Amino acid sequence: MDLAKQLRRRPGDRGGQRILVAGKGGVGKTTLAAALCLLGAERGHRVLAVDQDAQQNLAFSLGYPKERAAALRSIIQDLDFIEERTGARPGQGWGGLMNLNPDVSDVAERFGVRISDGLYLLVMGGVAQASTGCLCPENALLGALVRFLNSREDDLIVMDAQAGLEPFGRTVAEGFGTCLVVSEPTFNSLQVAGRVAQLSRQMGMRRVDLVLNKCEEGDICKARESGWEGYDDVHVLPWDPSVRENEPDVSRLLGTNGPYIEGVRRLTVSLAI
Repeated sequence: MDLAKQLRRRPGDRGGQRILVAGKGGVGKTTLAAALCLLGAERGHRVLAVDQDAQQNLAFSLGYPKERAAALRSIIQDLDFIEERTGARPGQGWGGLMNLNPDVSDVAERFGVRISDGLYLLVMGGVAQASTGCLCPENALLGALVRFLNSREDDLIVMDAQAGLEPFGRTVAEGFGTCLVVSEPTFNSLQVAGRVAQLSRQMGMRRVDLVLNKCEEGDICKARESGWEGYDDVHVLPWDPSVRENEPDVSRLLGTNGPYIEGVRRLTVSLAI
């Protein structure tokens, strides 16, 4: 695939935009990540969608055929590949030698999926086992992959992060310049969002925006009372029944003028996508 050739030619080129979509589970991260990717491709960008969520639903949201999307295997599920590249097999415990900078130059070619013209998907998968820190084989491989991914000035890389704070305790969030913290306009959701924002700053992200999702009348005032300090910008995405009616396929919303997709279009203008 063309994307794989480009990645192998210029590993680690940090041009273009790299956007991490993070937040509490169930707030609409995957829907937003898919909408950003689809709109970016619609505008002529070369887009790489990276699914790091353990649920692995981004393919469905991008409109990839359901039967084919269900058959996709994440990089994390290929234990033989992880062992081949890192020298350690997930789940076998500590004590062995492990390559912390594995070769990932062919990952896009082996695991990448073409969704449409200019839009590609890479399913990384979340770390499911109870290994912690950055020294487990899965994290060594995923961290190396994120560092390797390159983009040209007009390209867009969007990662749908694992829910909660998990991505920030590992190396997979490194290298992203913008974090969109998605939250519902509720106290609990905004508390998680605030912590995600703090960790994003600590990792050196240049821009951290709050995206208030599923908002109805009166929710903004309530959310403001719960506190949303520390963000570069705040974006509001209104409650839109058409999102639920068409789920999981976000691509069906692109031809409409529904309030949700129009809100995402305004967000892309703010992000200069």
